[in-house]
Amino acid sequence: MEAQPQAGYSVEAAYTAYHDRLLRYIQTRVNNEWDAENLAQDIWVRVLTSERALQADTLLPYLYTIARNLINDYLRRLYAAKALHDEMAYDFYDDAADESMESSIYAGEIACLEQMRVECLPPMRRTIYIMSRYDDMCVADISSELSLSVRTVENHLRLGRKDVRTYLSSIA
Repeated sequence: MEAQPQAGYSVEAAYTAYHDRLLRYIQTRVNNEWDAENLAQDIWVRVLTSERALQADTLLPYLYTIARNLINDYLRRLYAAKALHDEMAYDFYDDAADESMESSIYAGEIACLEQMRVECLPPMRRTIYIMSRYDDMCVADISSELSLSVRTVENHLRLGRKDVRTYLSSIA
């Protein structure tokens, strides 16, 4: 059982009592040890700079509120940066493909590697992948043509795409 700071607590006592607990809470949501540690330290900076009078009985909920807000801000910034990066990468590859013969050669090589990997997929997964990717069939059409449930087709398609994507990213 963790030590509880007394009514006349100090920030040092609160830090000792709750730091590890808050760090675990943040790590389960952020999935990055370094960022979790930084966010945990930011909590204590906010406590130290707070104008609010803190009481021992309301301290833990207050700490968790700060942690939740910091996590939400962190994830919002992370997702926004990822979206920006993806958009920039898409624009870069889109422009480069229009301007360069070299890009069309690379695209042909990647397509060839993709087809080689598709041939390594299990038979049903390969069939579903080919119908979706090359025959431009939707999941519902594939499902009815192969007499499979929509969920089965979606699962095979997801696993096939994941396998091909993992293979292509590992050789790039």
